[in-house]
Amino acid sequence: MDEASRTTLELFIEKAERLAKYVRENDARNSIVVNPGGLMGVFRNAEEEEWQVASTLDGVLVTFRMFVQPGDGIALYSLERDSKRQPKRQKPKLLDIADLSPGWYEKVGQVYKNIDNALNIARFSYNGQSITRREILETFLYGDNVHMNAIHRETFNQWRRLPDLFGELQHEFVTILGFMFVQIWEVAEASRHELSLHHVMGQNNMNRECSDP
Repeated sequence: MDEASRTTLELFIEKAERLAKYVRENDARNSIVVNPGGLMGVFRNAEEEEWQVASTLDGVLVTFRMFVQPGDGIALYSLERDSKRQPKRQKPKLLDIADLSPGWYEKVGQVYKNIDNALNIARFSYNGQSITRREILETFLYGDNVHMNAIHRETFNQWRRLPDLFGELQHEFVTILGFMFVQIWEVAEASRHELSLHHVMGQNNMNRECSDP
């Protein structure tokens, strides 16, 4: 494993652990009702009958976006679209890392398929058009939370005018994040194991070199 590959795996693990930290520290079960946060920071306000998203969710999303945007080299599922606004289906750049075990590549490939299948599910509709989970994820990320895209912002505002639908979509958004976090964590665990294997191999090679006459 070269230094660039090692650095990429270490960055992936670091950011996955940061997501896990947000989940542990800000889970709604560990927070008071008026200030829930983290990944589960969506709660029902019985008086106003509307969903609210805790501001601490922003911290999760700042880290999460690194796993869906290609710029940082650790995107597990890129949300890029082509010039016709169609989703670009492309394998994770993580699979370009050389000299890792077959099990690691298999894990990354399977996780990509799991996410792709999940994001293609459409449980809601608006104006007679189905809304896929990918559209929900993109709209909340790029129409409100981590980036401001005009098209996604317009869609976000249209949904928000229908409180019942918007509440369901907010809940679905958090459900999607939870599912993807589990997938990210599986790759982080596989990457941690991969680094340990190469560390052992390096130590064995060093020991052999030292024992040679």
